[in-house]
Amino acid sequence: LRGWEEQEETFQLWTRPGVLTDFRPAKRVGLGLADSLVLKEEGAEYQHGTVGDRGEDITLATYGRVYQITREAIINDDLSLLVGMPMKMGRAARRTIGNLVYAIFTANPNMADGVALFHADHNNLASSGGAPGVVSLGAARAAMWTQTEKTGGAALNITPRYFIVPAALETIATQLMRSTVDPTAQKGHATNPVAGMAEVVVDGRLDASSATAWFLAGDPNMHDTIEVAYLDGVQEPFIEEETAWSTDGVRLKVRIDAAAKALDHRALYKNPGA
Repeated sequence: LRGWEEQEETFQLWTRPGVLTDFRPAKRVGLGLADSLVLKEEGAEYQHGTVGDRGEDITLATYGRVYQITREAIINDDLSLLVGMPMKMGRAARRTIGNLVYAIFTANPNMADGVALFHADHNNLASSGGAPGVVSLGAARAAMWTQTEKTGGAALNITPRYFIVPAALETIATQLMRSTVDPTAQKGHATNPVAGMAEVVVDGRLDASSATAWFLAGDPNMHDTIEVAYLDGVQEPFIEEETAWSTDGVRLKVRIDAAAKALDHRALYKNPGA
């Protein structure tokens, strides 16, 4: 558990934990917005409103490994293997969850509507790639603000909360979020209107797919982004030790039951970069 807790991860900042009670496919149903209120004239009846719904399928899976340590290795290593191996297994379990989450960004799977998570039809994919800058970030922020529950509906005004970038873009992303002047401008006195817009989240997994693509995410406590669900809500891995009778060694097993699923596209945005 110490290894699980000490493993540095970023997904928990902008995702939301969930609970599943078994391994059967489950549907996460999110309620749409309630209709805007309308004027009620004196003596008139209230008009009926509607609340739409949408659903995404999510299914738990089990991830794990067994490691065997021989009796000779234990004796020769003065027992440090039995101390260090469980910690490494805990770190591996947490990395596995991070892999599931960021694989959604790199694979760009289809949502329940048959359209990819990041797509022009979802109004959450830049029409042309651009490096992080005042203009490109301003356009991304405007796209999130103007997302609607349905065609022709009112703007949701989703505020970007997290600026998710590969390691290659960490420096410029940090400059843009913290500098009061535009670090990309030719003149040093140009103001930076996107300063403090979002918290920078850096993850090296993104570099393997694209060192230029960057993302924005809304507050997961206010909007659906990606859910990371665990069996019965147990987020820690299960680690078990067993004596190997036939080989005079020890077997260690680690497993975790989890699933990661994008629940809605509106609070997520992608720019493929340049």
